[in-house]
Amino acid sequence: MYISYIHIMSKEKLLIVNSKDRISGTNSDFEVLFNDSSCQQVLKCLVKDCFIPNLFYNINDANNTLEFKQNAEANQIVTVPIGQYSIDQLITQLKSSIDSKLIDGAIVTITKHPTLYNLIFTFTGALSPANNTVTFFKDLSLINDVIGLTSDVGPSTVLNMPSPFNLKGVDLVQIHSPQVAEVHGLDGGASGYISLLETESLTQTAFGTVAHRQNNDDELAMLLYEQPRNISRVGIVLRDESGLRLELPDNAYITVILKIFFD
Repeated sequence: MYISYIHIMSKEKLLIVNSKDRISGTNSDFEVLFNDSSCQQVLKCLVKDCFIPNLFYNINDANNTLEFKQNAEANQIVTVPIGQYSIDQLITQLKSSIDSKLIDGAIVTITKHPTLYNLIFTFTGALSPANNTVTFFKDLSLINDVIGLTSDVGPSTVLNMPSPFNLKGVDLVQIHSPQVAEVHGLDGGASGYISLLETESLTQTAFGTVAHRQNNDDELAMLLYEQPRNISRVGIVLRDESGLRLELPDNAYITVILKIFFD
């Protein structure tokens, strides 16, 4: 009986996929190599645990530019430095950035509506009153969703954002692995089949802390392969809910623990 038990257990192993052990890439896009023959004939795979540090900035290079026009002048673009912002910090930075691009002595005052939570941009101070008139362009501004710019606004001296500001940042991490989870996911958008291994919610994880997902239901977390699969080399890519690649700093490591069943 004891020998039989050992035989069964020899068909299962746990793979610790840690970005510290990567042979290439970064902490959010990397490959790990397993030099073990058990990884060459994998029949099925179970995602046991995922540990993801929430160090994804709510202002990044995918959402930090605003394009506007002052009266009849050429369009101007302001860029907010990457970082983790509160709304008050963002207002301070936006004011400084916009003021630096305005001409003729114009300045902007940015306030929050007390109940609707939308931003209001008021332009004053220009030597020529016409130069207090500004237009914000939704489709030309990456920061549109953050500040509630869901349609073009202006030309006017007071620009009320159509929607509330949104600084929630990343609330869902998609963990992709082409080697382990090829065509395991199906995206409702243009992407079609994707290599989605698992998802990790950050809604209850404060910035700077670590999210942990543990799968206790084997059936829901199991990947079954039609043919034995070689996963000696495991790649991991982190993406947001829109499929955009995420970035982690060099000192923020992720861990995915897989249980493999092999022939």
